[in-house]
Amino acid sequence: GIRRLAVPSAVSLCVACVYFACVVVICRSALNERPQRVGSEQSVLEDEYLWKHTSRIDKEAENDTEPRWSANVTLGRLPGWPTEFPSDLDAYRTRVMSSPWINATEKHQAEIAPWVWHHRGQADNLQSQIDSGSREALTEMARLGIVPRASSLANAAFVVLIRNRELHAFLATMRQLEDRFNRRFHYPYVFLNDEPFTDEFMHAVAANTHSNVTFARIPHDHWSVPEFVNEEQAHRAREQMAARGVVYGGSLSYRHMCRFNSGFFYKHPVLQNVDWYWRVEPGVDFYCDLDYDPFAFMRDSGKKYSFVIALRELAETVPTLWDHTLQFMLERNITSNWMSYFVSRSGEYNLCHFWSNFEIASLGWLRSPEYAEYFTYLDHAQGFFMERWGDAPVHSLAAGMLLQRDEVHFFDDIGYRHDAFARCPALGSLAHTRCRCPDEPNFDTSPGSCLPRWKQLKEAEWTHRDTREALRLVRERRLFATGVEPPIAVERRRWYDFFGAF
Repeated sequence: GIRRLAVPSAVSLCVACVYFACVVVICRSALNERPQRVGSEQSVLEDEYLWKHTSRIDKEAENDTEPRWSANVTLGRLPGWPTEFPSDLDAYRTRVMSSPWINATEKHQAEIAPWVWHHRGQADNLQSQIDSGSREALTEMARLGIVPRASSLANAAFVVLIRNRELHAFLATMRQLEDRFNRRFHYPYVFLNDEPFTDEFMHAVAANTHSNVTFARIPHDHWSVPEFVNEEQAHRAREQMAARGVVYGGSLSYRHMCRFNSGFFYKHPVLQNVDWYWRVEPGVDFYCDLDYDPFAFMRDSGKKYSFVIALRELAETVPTLWDHTLQFMLERNITSNWMSYFVSRSGEYNLCHFWSNFEIASLGWLRSPEYAEYFTYLDHAQGFFMERWGDAPVHSLAAGMLLQRDEVHFFDDIGYRHDAFARCPALGSLAHTRCRCPDEPNFDTSPGSCLPRWKQLKEAEWTHRDTREALRLVRERRLFATGVEPPIAVERRRWYDFFGAF
């Protein structure tokens, strides 16, 4: 009886083993075909988005004779822009720059037109068909994992100043930005470069988003040394800063970048019909899911400038920026309700600023006559080239002068990293539950952060008298540093240092 029972048991065991082995093989095969997830746990819709993207890229990468990603991307011209150009584009550009024009915008548009390309994303194309009543487009959008566009989108774009060699660093950033936020909203991207974009760059970027993408070259006037700057003196200044080990002290291109971001990017012809921008840089990380629209929030709440990281500038890069800013305020009789955020007890610039590699802001504010006048004043002071003024302190000081305290917003719910500086919402907060933050110190609470000062800031009127007094203290300290400060100034400075007020 035992033997009769054992035989069928052994057979059953063998059948079970074979069945289990088949299940394992099938599961492993399915897992191998599925790409690894990136970032935090994502919705089924987001997972579908990742699958579609990765499979398309992998299939196109198999053909080494064609530029990667080129098969499914069509590049064309922007509506209303020129479409035909001579074969010698360099000669064409030189001729355009030397010809008279009605205004700078028309000149710049004609100059860069041969290097402006546009890709209409699937989201925009399908949404237009849906708005026209097409049910097939809605089915296709669902098949591709594209979320239908919200109806209250702001007139906004991501703005990316980038070089061709930074492609792969940006693709990683773009994937995070799409997965965390833009897959729900489909805001367009605008890429700017002082050199023409390569086909590889444009096709790769366009293939990694369902949104519209525009690539444009920067006009020569926006990325060159102006005539009123002595280039020989500027070169010596760079050599001296490089010898002292100042970060980017010897770089001319870095100075072009800072000047461009301070006073020209918002004048670029491809951005003239855009009201809001989100600046994005290659290689940065986004740690948190955003289930709302920050552009619409800024627009609807009356905000004009925003930030996520506040820190101190390198003093050796802006030795006279504060002096010129105070002089500008004095001459224009500018008052503020929070300029004290940037002032130390001695009247000096405390070096606090909002880090501009992430900023969401109003282009209308940057295009205002008041901001234009401030930038022109600084530009003619030549500090972008004789020193190394950054666009971050320029934007920050301009906001302190020209905006009200409640027009500037800190996005506490956006986790972000640039270089070695990372910040995330506080542990235990509701915002933190939507984040996958790294196990490293939060810069918000580090000694170098200016965020605590921002949170403790109370509105206080900054008058013409405050500006005049701060400028006087700064100049007296300059004299003290050179050993020629008059005795009465020494006593007055000690008095102000003791009481810590003007």
